[in-house]
Amino acid sequence: MRFKREAVSRLLDDHFASSIAEHLGLGSVNLLYLWKQSQLEKSGPAAESLEARVHELEGELQRVNRERDILS
Repeated sequence: MRFKREAVSRLLDDHFASSIAEHLGLGSVNLLYLWKQSQLEKSGPAAESLEARVHELEGELQRVNRERDILS
């Protein structure tokens, strides 16, 4: 179980799913995403809400970075 938590933790820390799966010897990144979803469901609505907010803010950051690059 600790193995799964650490793998999901790496994914949440913005590591590439493909590199995590390769490093851990997983056959597919899909398994990693299933573990992530399972862990979020077990953590409850607060974790899902935070995950959604992080995703929203990452999109916002990408938009601002594009605008900055255009203006510079």
